[in-house]
Amino acid sequence: MRHKVLLGFLGLSLAWMVAAAPGFAQPGTQPGTQPGDGFGPGFQSKFTEIKRSQLGPALGVDQRTVDRLIQMDQRYAPMKQQLIMQMRSELHRLEQVMSQSSPSEQEVNAILTKMWQLRKEKLGLEEKQDREEMALLTPVQRARYFFYLKSLVREAQSIKGSPGRPGGTSPITPGGPREIPVYRSGDQ
Repeated sequence: MRHKVLLGFLGLSLAWMVAAAPGFAQPGTQPGTQPGDGFGPGFQSKFTEIKRSQLGPALGVDQRTVDRLIQMDQRYAPMKQQLIMQMRSELHRLEQVMSQSSPSEQEVNAILTKMWQLRKEKLGLEEKQDREEMALLTPVQRARYFFYLKSLVREAQSIKGSPGRPGGTSPITPGGPREIPVYRSGDQ
């Protein structure tokens, strides 16, 4: 009985991590987007252009640094997306196995092991990207970058959740890009 409770808890934990991952659903999507939600390749290029124009002033860096950050993100994003897709596939397999009246201990263990391996790989990629960003940015710039990305994810999620997005405008914000708050020393 305790074993089933533990497996259920692990399954729920993994499901939450995969579902709540601020990563990506599939290549060409951004945080907070899902396949088929209307955020396709056009969104990706608009998103990149908005980031390219806002990132310099938001972080207090030059355009060369902005371009390097965007290149890093574009280099790591497909690898992280692939791992997330594999994690979701394994989660689906786990749900199918656990829906059986007596799931195979070996099969459940193999799936959980694979899920943890994929999670470790994704975390490793994120750590590698973080190290590259840390080498490029000062601690204050990194903090600004964190808040900038957090606000972009929040905005993308609010747009995704808003019914009837108006067509023909930027999916980042209706009517075009907005300013992102920048936190500088001395601001209260």
